[in-house]
Amino acid sequence: MSLRTGGSESKTRMTASGASPKRLLAVDLARVIAILFMVQGHTLDVLLDPTYRHGFLFDKWLYLRGLTAPTFFMLSGFSFFIATAKHWESHLALSFPMLKRLRRFLFFVLLGYAMHVPVRTVHEVKWLDAAGWQSWFQVDVLQCIGLTLASLQLLVFLTKTPQRFAWTAATIGTLIVLLTPITWTLASSSRIPAWLGAYFTGYTGSWFPVFPWAGYVMFGAVLASVYRHYSTNPQGFSLWKLAGVGGVLVMVGTGLQRLPVIIYRHVEYWRDSPNLFLTRVGLVCLILSSLIYLTRRIHIPEKPVQALAQQSLTIYFVHICILYGSLWNPGLRQKIGATLTPLPTFGWIWALLLGMTILGLTWNWFKKAEPRRSYLVQAAIVIAAAYSLS
Repeated sequence: MSLRTGGSESKTRMTASGASPKRLLAVDLARVIAILFMVQGHTLDVLLDPTYRHGFLFDKWLYLRGLTAPTFFMLSGFSFFIATAKHWESHLALSFPMLKRLRRFLFFVLLGYAMHVPVRTVHEVKWLDAAGWQSWFQVDVLQCIGLTLASLQLLVFLTKTPQRFAWTAATIGTLIVLLTPITWTLASSSRIPAWLGAYFTGYTGSWFPVFPWAGYVMFGAVLASVYRHYSTNPQGFSLWKLAGVGGVLVMVGTGLQRLPVIIYRHVEYWRDSPNLFLTRVGLVCLILSSLIYLTRRIHIPEKPVQALAQQSLTIYFVHICILYGSLWNPGLRQKIGATLTPLPTFGWIWALLLGMTILGLTWNWFKKAEPRRSYLVQAAIVIAAAYSLS
């Protein structure tokens, strides 16, 4: 599988502005599965009593849970490229569609910070201690994805063609992954500002710093460019080739981890290891190839899957507020906490899964049926949230 995305430049531009790649149902399905698995994982984390968090099944579940974020990040990059390729020419100059997308990505970043505001009013900011500022500056899913997608948008503008975009994204993604153990060490021990260091290391409290998590988004976009090459014949996007690449990456990642060779002075396998990155990318490729096989043999309703996939970040934001609480509300962590046995915990899981599914489908329908009113609703929510800080 190569990064080749077209023939001559003229052919590339014609394809970009003409026949665009079709949406791959398996990608939307994988994204929906990832976000719903994330919902149940967070619910279990918030409500299940620690005495039940042990045993073979729980350990295997914990490992699978570790794949949800890489899957979500990679498919965010994949979806970005597919959506961009449909109107490639409109992103090659400063235009309203381009600025609109950049505004949307910037909103993700601001929303991510808003979720972690450690004060109730702006007047309390002056009383924040170092721990409070560190909590506020932590980089979570929304900041990392928003910043990375904005970077990819600018990369489209600079590289001009899908082929150059793919190679550049692959190069940047590789550098991000290889530099991760170094940036984690340097950023945590240097005197760079806390808000900036949070993007380079997880030692300051960030769950999803740019290093290495932006690499997943970058490689998701690269994978989409490969799919785009076969867009005129989706069957050519061989699931067996994809599975083969995934299998090779898993073997390379696990094999390198077992070699008695030390490349980095400081590295933690489960946090900043490039070997773990390779293994997880390979597993995501295997999952995606399995879902491609499934969707080719079983009829799966495309519209609801696509609708939920498009609202995955909305579902993420709302379920985090419900479970962990926010500036605007106490969550189940504050009201109930990790006190429940498995049965009532599973009840909450199913209630949240159902609620988030209804939310995603309803909001997607409302945005398409009443675009102006949906915009007003979003604006009203932002204004109300800002007013609550006054």
